[in-house]
This record gives sequence, C-alpha cells and structure tokens, in this order.
Amino acid sequence: MLDVLATTAPIFLLIALGLIAVKTQLMPPEAIPGLGRFVLYFAMPALIVTTLGNMAFSEVIDPLYLLIYGSGSVLALLFGIAVSKTLLRDNLTGSGVKGIGMSISNSAFFGYPVLLLVFDHPPTNAFAMCLIIENILILPLALVTIEYSIGRQTGTTLLEAWKTVIGRVARNPLIIAIAVGVLISALKLELPTVLSQSLDMLARTAASVALFVVGGSLASTGLRGNLVEIGTVAAGKLMMHPLLVGLMVLAIPGLDPQLKLAAVLMAAMPMMSIYPIIGGNYGYRNQCSGMLLATTVLSFATISITLRLLL
Repeated sequence: MLDVLATTAPIFLLIALGLIAVKTQLMPPEAIPGLGRFVLYFAMPALIVTTLGNMAFSEVIDPLYLLIYGSGSVLALLFGIAVSKTLLRDNLTGSGVKGIGMSISNSAFFGYPVLLLVFDHPPTNAFAMCLIIENILILPLALVTIEYSIGRQTGTTLLEAWKTVIGRVARNPLIIAIAVGVLISALKLELPTVLSQSLDMLARTAASVALFVVGGSLASTGLRGNLVEIGTVAAGKLMMHPLLVGLMVLAIPGLDPQLKLAAVLMAAMPMMSIYPIIGGNYGYRNQCSGMLLATTVLSFATISITLRLLL
C-alpha cells in the first residue's frame, strides 16, 4: 500500500501546485482555460497517437476483455445518466457529463502505475484495451448524448441535431488521434524520427499539465458545490463501475485470470485527469474539478479495499 501511496502522491502535488500558482497570482486565472485547450488539442492526442501507434494489435487485443470491460463501462455510463436524471434532477447535458465521470477511468496516468505495482509482469494489453474502449466507445457515446441534448435545446430538428452530433464528434481531437493511431498501427508505419520525438515530448506533458489545470480550476471554487452531486459521481466511479465490470467478468467465462483482475482494477481507478477540461466545454469545469479531486482522494481507500478483496 505504501507503494501505491508513493505512486499517487505526485498527482496531488501537481494539483496543489496549480492551486497555489493561481492563488498566488504566479499564473493568472484566465490562463487556465488556454492550458486546458493545450491538453485537449495537443498533449493528449499526442499521447494517444504514440500509444496506439506503437502497439501490435495482434498481440494486445483480446475480444473477451473488450466485451467485458466495454459492456461494464457502457452500463456504468447508462447508470450515471439515469441516476443524474432521476435522482439529481439534472438535464441531459449535465447527466452526460456526470456519466463520463462515472464510466471512464484515468487509465493512462493512474491505472497503469497501479498495474505495475500489483503484477510481477503487468498486462500492458489490458491497459491498451481500456484506452481503446474509453476513447472509441464510451467517450463518443457520452459526447453524442451531450451534443444531441444541446442540439435539441436550440430547437433544431432531429436530423439537424444528429448531423451536429456526428460532425462535432468527428472533429473531436481525441477521436481523430485514435483514428490516426489505429491507422499507424494497422499499417505498421514508422513515423519519421523528428515527428516521433516531437509527439513523445508533447505526450509527456499531458498528465502534468492536465493536473495543473485541475488545481488552477480549483483555485476559485475549491470543493464548494453540491456535495450530493460530488458524492454520487464519486460513488458511481469508485464503486459502481468496478462492480459492473466485475459482474461482467462473472457472467462471461473464459477470460485469463490476470486479465480479470486487471479489468476490475482499471474500473476502480478515479476518472480521467482531463475530466474538468471536457466538462468545461459544456459549462461544468468547476463541478468536474471538485468531483475529480474528491474521487481521487477517496480512491486511496477504495483501491486498497479492491486489492484486499481480489488478491
């Protein structure tokens, strides 16, 4: 457990650094949204392209794992939307944003380090497949829901709304990055060294800048907000998501035991670090920042409990 704490401590230090930087005026508050766009349009796409482009899909893809983790995550997304609509009385846009928080893990910056600590030989393919599920299936589904809601509120027709949804999702930088990464991997392309090194340099900034943005966003709001909403999203992500994935593990036999454990562990991670950035596109930056911080703090306990139950 001390190893887990040592791994996750830098997350909180970077969040605190962003908070302090804005509080002390070393970083002006108006610079935070710009940093957020840098992560969303440059750093995170570079990470996705380099990760997927360097994978041999023939070695990393397990259809059973994709089915189990994908179906469990879809159920978590639907659960989040339903709970937000019925219990929190939120609109469909807000429900979609909260559904993202409950169904997409911080696989790249939190999940993989935990796998390194738990397994003698960590299943890198599990991490890769989680990244694929989250970015190709869950995030697009959630964005389609949100964009459709926005289009419906503006009085457009159903056909116009769906055209807007498809267009915006197709222009999403993360979706474009995934398509490029898949194409590079499928064709076994070798990127020029200069381009590869540039993408790698950008990718290495994604986690640190995203967490800095989270801290900067918290400078003006802290954890003020609806504690019921924060608690609901945190419980959905840390409890319901791994529970649903675990139920799918039991319902669908034949998966390698190591991958079974990896699937539940990855689902037990807090939500992705760019959650406030995505939520900020729809007016939910402050709420998402509080949810991310609360969920990340609580994950210390829930990850420990999960490991105790499964190992």
